[in-house]
Amino acid sequence: MMAESGSARVVIFACNWNAHECLEEIGKQHLNYPPEARILKVDCLGQIGSSMMLRAFEKGANGVMLVGCAPEECHYEFGSRRAEELFQEVRRLTRLLGFRDEQLAFHQVRAGEGAALVEKIRAFTTQIANSEQR
Repeated sequence: MMAESGSARVVIFACNWNAHECLEEIGKQHLNYPPEARILKVDCLGQIGSSMMLRAFEKGANGVMLVGCAPEECHYEFGSRRAEELFQEVRRLTRLLGFRDEQLAFHQVRAGEGAALVEKIRAFTTQIANSEQR
């Protein structure tokens, strides 16, 4: 499903810690990420379930991205490991449902990597938009 502007819709689940800090940094530096990206802040990626990610696709997202803490910086210790497991689980489910691997992304960020996160978001939304146009 395409957004009204003709651009792909991307849902980004961002952890409350490093990912959110990077998003705040993006704002302070007046950097922009594409308007097609909708960010949903969650306390920890390790605490969400696969159903939340699948629901994003059900509601019309063309792509879903998880952004969490780097393993050594996880505030909950298990969160980064659980997020990786969740990503693999959802990847298997989305394949069964006919989605392409590139419609799902997982990135771990360290505090202070706002500019790098913007580039990852831009690259992902561009990739999704280009694949939707085919």
